[in-house]
Amino acid sequence: MNLNTDKWKSFYLKDIYDIQMGNGFDKNKMDEDNPEVNLVSRQSYNNGVDVKVALIAGVKPFDAGLVTVALGGSYLGSCFVQEEPFYTAQNVAVMKPKYKEMSIAVNNFISGLVRYESSVKYYAFGRELNTHIRTDFDVKLPVDSNNNPDWQFMEDYIKSLHHKPLTTKNKAGQAPNLNLKAWKPFYIGRLFTMLNGKGITQEEIADNAGDFIAVQSGEDNNGVMGKIDLNYCKKMKYTYSEKPCLTVARSGSAGFVSYQNYGCVVGDSAKILLLPDEVATTEHYLFLQTMLTANRFKYTYGRKVTEDKYLNDVIDLPIQHNANGSVFTDSSCKYSDEGFVPDWEFMENYIKSLPYGDRLEG
Repeated sequence: MNLNTDKWKSFYLKDIYDIQMGNGFDKNKMDEDNPEVNLVSRQSYNNGVDVKVALIAGVKPFDAGLVTVALGGSYLGSCFVQEEPFYTAQNVAVMKPKYKEMSIAVNNFISGLVRYESSVKYYAFGRELNTHIRTDFDVKLPVDSNNNPDWQFMEDYIKSLHHKPLTTKNKAGQAPNLNLKAWKPFYIGRLFTMLNGKGITQEEIADNAGDFIAVQSGEDNNGVMGKIDLNYCKKMKYTYSEKPCLTVARSGSAGFVSYQNYGCVVGDSAKILLLPDEVATTEHYLFLQTMLTANRFKYTYGRKVTEDKYLNDVIDLPIQHNANGSVFTDSSCKYSDEGFVPDWEFMENYIKSLPYGDRLEG
């Protein structure tokens, strides 16, 4: 479908949504041991969902189908339609459609426009959204013959983008109990090998285009800044992995962790994390990506990811047990001085049990 925007009209968000501030909860004070409901923060990925937390007595979650908008911070304007009930962290607005014609597809259409308008009109620590979202924030929308928003066009446009919906046989809630209290800490450096990136520019990518993913410090588009010729990277002795890996942003979006299923080359603002070959599966990388992301708060306010600091940080993981239920210990102490061994089988089964976990490639 053609997006001829010349005849679109501007509409204030406040005229098509009821807009209110979210809960303003502090993630660090939330109970994550009994995860039941999504906590939406100001992040720009994973639909804004930061973590699942326990229900709070007397506080009803917002309904699925509402729209969340990050009002400040580095990812100001991150806008998503929430597919499940949710709470919100600080500085997040919640928008409820005023018209019954505003389906999930319509709200997804408008969410994209909110993100775009935010990127060109507003900025963090200055012209932030919290003083405009309920007053003069506007978006241009397609209109019908009466100059009203053309809800049907928006619906049809979003549906035209999907040829076949992704399906899963897994059901929500079927994942095994995490039992976090039984987990043990592991140094990141005992789990991963880290490769430090070297300088790569957008101009190099444009001049040496190829099929190999190049990653820098941003978190949009999973950190990917383009695709480059692998042979050129080898010639320049850049830092790369042709195996699946994680990347961690050194600066900028410091601490952001992405999974690269087909390997990548990293610039000087990112680093590669590699598991030992015997446990380097898609499921293990995705599980550990989540655990590493939980440490991201340590690299806010200009703190950079340095090799020494990062590899000496710790994450908690499930551990292996013997058949009789006692804790298994490895005499070689490969992963920890106490001999604890990560429960790789549990991690793999947990990821596979999640909705769409049966659709993973790896």
